[in-house]
Amino acid sequence: MPDISIIIPHKRTPENDYCLELNLRMLLQNTCCSYELIIDTEAPKDPYKIWNEASRSARADILVFTNSDVLMAPEWDLRFVEHVDYNTILTGYLVEPGNIGVADVNIHRDFGKHPGDFRRTDFEDFAAKHQVPDYIFQRGWYMPCAMRKDFFLNAGGFDTTLGFPNPNDIIFWEHCIKDYNTTLARVRSFAYHFQNLSGRG
Repeated sequence: MPDISIIIPHKRTPENDYCLELNLRMLLQNTCCSYELIIDTEAPKDPYKIWNEASRSARADILVFTNSDVLMAPEWDLRFVEHVDYNTILTGYLVEPGNIGVADVNIHRDFGKHPGDFRRTDFEDFAAKHQVPDYIFQRGWYMPCAMRKDFFLNAGGFDTTLGFPNPNDIIFWEHCIKDYNTTLARVRSFAYHFQNLSGRG
């Protein structure tokens, strides 16, 4: 059985398809643990429905929810697997170039605004040297995130009654905090996000 199940909704566009190729190459080269990859290309299907459906059939005990325009740095998975626990939601550190606004909890560094000009070596060098705690009780960005499969399913998954683009990840977190007293933590794990790649014309 794999250590983690990585679930990726994917919207088919030429630029997004190229980004997915980078994503898969970096997962293959930068992931230390055994993993199962679940990719759904049925866009414009609601991504939260994709995450819900895939989580039920996932073979691993640990789920990682992410997107095709998010590229993982080396050893991104080690702290997730080490620290995941029931009733805990883990995030890492998301690096963004500023194509749109960068949230305060993310890191603003430009290693390429599009997949075609992505400077992988520079990003991976930054991720290796940038100092953050291995584990800290702190609220990070919503995706990518990791949690136990049994916790996610028992908590009801993402509420999709209002439909995409409703921020159902935020709603799920708030539900978990309120009803389950869920722990939010960040681990030393870096990923690069091109920001709104699927929404570009």
